[in-house]
Order: sequence, then structure tokens, then C-alpha cells
Amino acid sequence: MSPYKTITVREEKDTMVVCVGGYLNSLLGEEVEKVVRARLDAGGRRILLSFQGTRLGNSIGISFVIGVVEKVMEQEGRMAFCEVSRINRDLFRVTGLEKYVRSFETEKEALDFLAGNA
Repeated sequence: MSPYKTITVREEKDTMVVCVGGYLNSLLGEEVEKVVRARLDAGGRRILLSFQGTRLGNSIGISFVIGVVEKVMEQEGRMAFCEVSRINRDLFRVTGLEKYVRSFETEKEALDFLAGNA
């Protein structure tokens, strides 16, 4: 895998945590879409995207994230973001993503929300 795109995936109870690292462009966005789609196809409905390792993205990368959000909503799933950089938070606001997906400062807060504990 290229040093410019890294995805790590792990399970936290019923939630798939996708840790996104690197520059959020078409390559990284496509990888995020693949792992989320596979999870939804397998019946999973809770998705957390952690952007701790991502400080910047371009419009194509953001468009993949929008597509992921749409897929989760179509499947009546729950989704959250965490550890989003200021610039990506601004991009999510401008694109309207913040209307559909809550962002949290920490992974624990996001996992609590997805589990219904927040």
C-alpha cells in the first residue's frame, strides 16, 4: 500500500472503526468506500470514520466520503466522524455533511454516541 493512503479497520463492539491516514484524495477515498461498502454488505450498520491521521483532503476525496454517508443512510445505518482537523471540519460544513453526520473530538465520544450511550 502506498504511503499516501492508509486505512486501518477494527471492530469495537458492533461498530466498525475506519482510521483514515494520509491525504484524503481519490485513492484514499476509494479505499474508505470499499471497506464501508463491504461492512454494509455484510450487515453492519454502525460506522465510525476516524480522521486522526488526515489533516487535508481534496474535493474528490470529500466526494467519496459523501458517497459513503449516502450509502450508510440508504442502509439505515448510523455513522459518526471523530478527530477531524479544522480544515476538514470546514470542508464538511461547506459540503453539508455536518447536517447528516455528527463529529466528535474523541473516538470514545463517537463510539458512545453510536452505541446509543450519548
